[in-house]
Amino acid sequence: MQTVRKWVDQTIAFLTCTLMGVMVLIAIWQVFTRYVLNAPSTFSEEFLRYSLIWVSMLGGAYAFGKKKHLAIEFIIEKLSEKKALVVNVLIEIIILSFAIIVMVIGGSKTVMLTMGQSSAALGIPMGYIYLSLPVSGILIVGYSLLSIIEVKNKRKVDLYSDETY
Repeated sequence: MQTVRKWVDQTIAFLTCTLMGVMVLIAIWQVFTRYVLNAPSTFSEEFLRYSLIWVSMLGGAYAFGKKKHLAIEFIIEKLSEKKALVVNVLIEIIILSFAIIVMVIGGSKTVMLTMGQSSAALGIPMGYIYLSLPVSGILIVGYSLLSIIEVKNKRKVDLYSDETY
């Protein structure tokens, strides 16, 4: 199970870092064409906007999986270990429900509705942009299920990452 989590983490990290690098290059190109050539690039602004959506959604799922998201730890720290386990599982179930209902199901419906629409400059179906929602939702569902399994196996609450940078 840890090898799957590690592989998913590395894949998401690679994709987001690569996309961020491409975004930096495109932003430099946009500035160059606008101010040096006096002929603004037609695709760069739209590409950067849509790439930011994908980076944000994938990065949010990655942060959730690494337990780097916002967490209110002081409430859990005041509970006994047994109650903290119950609250932790309850929180994961709520997150799991939200991710399934809103992100996966709602996002999938949005993708299907917008596949017929094309973006103005890039000409790609808008459904591909909205696809970031169900993809990140599936990742969050996976991470949430892994967290529930880990809590059950370890019998230890781990709401946030102890790693410091």
